[in-house]
Formats: sequence, structure tokens, C-alpha cells
Amino acid sequence: MAPRFVQVTGGDLSVEPPRATVKYQVEGTVINTGGLDPFDFVAALAIATIPATFAHPLGTLNLQDIQIHENHAGRIYSITAPYAQKKKESGAYQITVDQSGSMINVKAGTRISSHFDNAGLVAPETNDVNNHGLIGVNGDEIEGVDIPVEETKLQVNFRHPQGILNKAYIKAVGRLVGYPNSVPFLGYDIGEVVYIGGQFVETDTEATATYSFAVSYNQTNLVIGGITVTEKHGWDVLSFSYFDKVETGNLTKKIKCIEVVRPAGREWKDYVATFGWGAT
Repeated sequence: MAPRFVQVTGGDLSVEPPRATVKYQVEGTVINTGGLDPFDFVAALAIATIPATFAHPLGTLNLQDIQIHENHAGRIYSITAPYAQKKKESGAYQITVDQSGSMINVKAGTRISSHFDNAGLVAPETNDVNNHGLIGVNGDEIEGVDIPVEETKLQVNFRHPQGILNKAYIKAVGRLVGYPNSVPFLGYDIGEVVYIGGQFVETDTEATATYSFAVSYNQTNLVIGGITVTEKHGWDVLSFSYFDKVETGNLTKKIKCIEVVRPAGREWKDYVATFGWGAT
């Protein structure tokens, strides 16, 4: 039998403050479906099935969370849906910004000038070595140079309403680590923010969670070694290939191609949909 939701309570009600708790049971066999593991399949089914509001005698209540309880041995799933007056997306947060610098290795830039010993040379300009902005050319190696750059880190302390910090939410948030944002987040553009982890307690009470992010800014029309990179998103990386070239009687190196590469594990993900905050 295909899995289906069965409501097992009508909504255990409380009056002060107005609350309701509706419980469901999954009937049928839950297997890997559509590429999702059983827990993720149940979570998706719950999100699609459970109503966002509940008609309480004292007024409309808002769904606070979807709590999934899994019996691993029997693949048995029960779901608790708590409702309260406060909406899920409500919450206060404080952002701490750290803009301390870090060091990166840069292999190319803009060539300003060259200087050499021309004693005894009739035509010194013919001996000018031009590596077109490459730094530290040593045979086939491009050594580059370490320079300090600004690196913004964000720490967000977010006060969650009751029932949000459950296992399903923590699991979903954990899957964002290392993946940049696919939608604007905390005032930063797409691709600039990456989630690097959080600290929180799994609880059914109102609680504060701490989330850490790093920012790398998007760039346009970046000129490197005479080549213009029209667009580079923050956490994409640049990959260089070089070729040898003879100029003014000297063997030099030049950048042949600059590729903008998005490493595996840097695909973009929708932060706002998962965190439930940060859109502004």
C-alpha cells in the first residue's frame, strides 16, 4: 500500500494561551521514493499535506512546526503539528559582523612597469621581459604572492518561536553547510553568502539559535593579466591556464585562459526557504 497520512487526533486544545496539537500517522510502506530517503519523503509529504492554519474556538492559529518521529527499526512514522497564535516566520535576530582580514595567494595582476640592468646593451628595450602581470614566474611555476584581503564573517543570533528547533529543521539546516545562497540573504546578493555552521539545542520551547556565515563579494569586469572576467560570483573560483610566448627575444609566460569554476559542494541553495528568515 502506498504511504498516506492519517489524522489520529482532532487537535488537542488549550485555551491559555490558545494552542492546538494535531497528530498524524503514516500508513503504508515508506521506501526510497523519487530519489529521497524515507525520512525526507515523509517530510515532503507532511509539508504538502498539513494545513498552515487551524480553526481554534478562540481564533485562527498558525502552524509552528512539523515534528517527525521515526522508528528506525519498523520504519514507522508519526507526525506532530503544533499550532499557536504566533506565526513561524516571526522572530527577532541580532547580527554580529567580523571584518578581520585573511591571506590569499594572488598569481596575477596589472603590470605597472619593468626595470632591468641595461649596461652595455645597445637596444635594452629588446630585452624587456613582460609576463603580462603574472607574479613570481619561476620556470614553469607561477609562485604568486600572499596578500591580505577583507573577509566578512556574520554571526546571527535568532530567537525562534516554540517548536521550531526540532530534528527535521536541524537536519534541513545542516544540509546547507558549504552551499552559497541562491536568493538574496541578509542584504547580500545571490552567491555571496555561505553557511559555515550553527549552534542550537533541539527543543520544543522558544529558544535562540546561533548561525555563522562567511561573505565573499561578487565581482564584475575583473581584469587579470590582460583578460577581463565579466562576472565572478563570490564563492566561485578562478582557474588559470598558461602558455609560453617569445617576446623581444625572451621566453615569457602569459595567461591563456581564465575559467570561472563552481566547485562541487558550492551549488546554490535557497537559504530563506530553509531558515525561514533572512529575506531582508
